[in-house]
Amino acid sequence: MVNQADSSSAASLRCPACGIMVRLPADTCPVCQANMRTGLRPADAEKTSFWHRRWGRLAVILLLLIGPPSVYLIGYGDLGDLMKGGMAKFGLEHCAEPRNRWDDFNQDDFENYVRSGYTNWKDDKPTRRVGENPNGPESPLMAARSREQKLQYQDTRTYFASSLMSDGPSKTLKPDDNWYLRLNGEWEVAFIQGEGTPNERIIAGEWNYAWINNGEALQDVLTLPFRWLKPPAGVPPILITTIRHFNPIRNAWEGFHIQSGQMFYFGAVRNNAKIVETYKIENGPIMVWVFDNMLNDSFQVTISQSVDNGSTYQTVGSLWAKKRSFASKE
Repeated sequence: MVNQADSSSAASLRCPACGIMVRLPADTCPVCQANMRTGLRPADAEKTSFWHRRWGRLAVILLLLIGPPSVYLIGYGDLGDLMKGGMAKFGLEHCAEPRNRWDDFNQDDFENYVRSGYTNWKDDKPTRRVGENPNGPESPLMAARSREQKLQYQDTRTYFASSLMSDGPSKTLKPDDNWYLRLNGEWEVAFIQGEGTPNERIIAGEWNYAWINNGEALQDVLTLPFRWLKPPAGVPPILITTIRHFNPIRNAWEGFHIQSGQMFYFGAVRNNAKIVETYKIENGPIMVWVFDNMLNDSFQVTISQSVDNGSTYQTVGSLWAKKRSFASKE
């Protein structure tokens, strides 16, 4: 709608966004900065359809012209074989499939969170989505199974888990003797080696605890890195399971670490709020795990070793754990 201004013969046009009259030939509203033709403000630019953006139509036409041949080459031609071979060479073949969970995980961001401080990292957003596969994409072996075989496999796993796991600690365990009460559940873990040195390395992982055998023992599984991530170059994956139980004769906890095909017995003592687990590796060092700052939503573990039979100890690394929070499946 064009009106004539009373004071001059210049034409004016009503702003499609805020409705004021703007004197032509202005192409932007001086009040709301909206485009006089489209009515879009600068903040709305990201909402503009690709077709209406500058060069949008040309880009769409070019994609339509080159798209089908490219899809054919990638899917059926030699270029597709070349890409698959290159991805396999560099260990990236799993990237061709969508991950079933934590698609937004970024190792660099994770390291920055941890370096910024334990408290800041604990406040990170949820990374566990309910009902999704923690192992990532379906393996070729599982994909080859029939639907009935998959259901049978899942039922076997569920039945075993229900017979092993318990709802909570045994009622025979006194509250004062339940040193590890807060640890039951799922935890996110940051494993830090060489903290504060040029060789510092931070690996993201998970640590899952559950009461077993009618609540008479506590078992955990520590996985570094996450099950669906490949470990950093030159770093073997770490998978440790530990079974702990309270010995009323010693009036203390004891148990076994199982790692890399070896099993180590350990005894634990409580020093104020700390729990110290000590075990001896055959023909190897003495290892000490110290659990500290055990809260409802976080705890820390310092791992040290002694190669001179306990005279001196050197820190191997530390584990920062935060309680895993859940998000609904999108």
